[in-house]
Amino acid sequence: MPPAVPRDSVPRLLVLYAHYAPTLSYYDDWLEAFRAAPAAAVTAIDLCAPQAAQRVRQALREHDAIVALHSANGDTLEYLRPVLGVLKDRRAPLLSFVGNEVNLPGSPLGEKIALLRELDTDWILTQLPLQAGQWLYADCTGSRVAAVPHALEPRAFSPVLAQPQRPVDIGVRSARYTAFLGDDERNRLFELFQRERFDPPLHCDISTRERFGRAQWAQFLNRCKATISTEAGSWYLERDDRTVNAIRDYVRAGQRARGGIVIAADSPLRKLGHRLPWRIRALLRRMLRHGPIRHEALVNEELPLAQIHEQFFARTPRAPVYSKAISSRHFDAIGTKTCQIMPRGRFNDILVADRHYLALEPDHSNVHAVLDAFRDPGVRARIVDEAYELAMSAHTYAHRVAQVRALIAD
Repeated sequence: MPPAVPRDSVPRLLVLYAHYAPTLSYYDDWLEAFRAAPAAAVTAIDLCAPQAAQRVRQALREHDAIVALHSANGDTLEYLRPVLGVLKDRRAPLLSFVGNEVNLPGSPLGEKIALLRELDTDWILTQLPLQAGQWLYADCTGSRVAAVPHALEPRAFSPVLAQPQRPVDIGVRSARYTAFLGDDERNRLFELFQRERFDPPLHCDISTRERFGRAQWAQFLNRCKATISTEAGSWYLERDDRTVNAIRDYVRAGQRARGGIVIAADSPLRKLGHRLPWRIRALLRRMLRHGPIRHEALVNEELPLAQIHEQFFARTPRAPVYSKAISSRHFDAIGTKTCQIMPRGRFNDILVADRHYLALEPDHSNVHAVLDAFRDPGVRARIVDEAYELAMSAHTYAHRVAQVRALIAD
């Protein structure tokens, strides 16, 4: 393992990221947090940029540690692969976050684990609870694992409108979970508030199709008294993606029988698509949703979850660890003082039920009692204030960067 940076020195950090997704605000939050770190000199290199490998090679000699952010490996490894040889020759420690720590088509966890092992990564920074991260990366025997979950970026997510001024009772902008996760908890929650007619009525603004950039997302949250969500992740976490691969084979066989062409989620065309302007990508997405040529990701959105669960997950054991986690979106809501209504969970042992969020039972049997509490302005104010104070005291991105800085010095 490369030598640690002395605690009393100012480390020179080389931060690697991939800029291709304007609607994933936490990518921006992490990058800006490192750039703003007061106790580090930071050089950031976009792996999507031309001659990125050459720039990384030149920069390695001038930095004390390398940090790869979630965007470098979250959706694809295509931006990280060109610099593998360069990173293998490093003398400084490598700390790597891991994006999308769930099994998904087009973003296999098994490939990420193999790459981290090939790089002999010094620190793997997981967003999962520590026990889950240690289990998931157990084959990376040369690496240490640290739990570094998402956090609040108060410069981007802050309370602008007071609760009584907010016109929307419950607002959501989020994607539905696909059948590959074997979990419909989030989908059932969204459907409950879209379907049910509560008395007194609620003004709900819920969409699982539309996604916002960071500024628009913060503005939306400031219009909402509350939002609904669940812990991120899946109970069926696997190191080898075997269940996802089995589902993909099943879906492909069905598509071949029906005819037409399906572009694979891990097709080389994906990298080309990432380089297109966002508006063109959105247009292509609409075109590929129907017709003789379709994209696997869009086909997967239409898979019948109950059927897939029965066939592939009903007799599959859950992961032997608690494999769900707090997400950046939970902290975004906390930052805007938007009350959260969520099923009970651990949330990385950060949030406490009915103290930092209003807790639903898994079967939603207490939804009316929860809504009674939500409608009480005093209860709602207590929830959002306590959650905000907690995040500001110990869970901002500045706190997380300080944690990473301490690991480098360890």
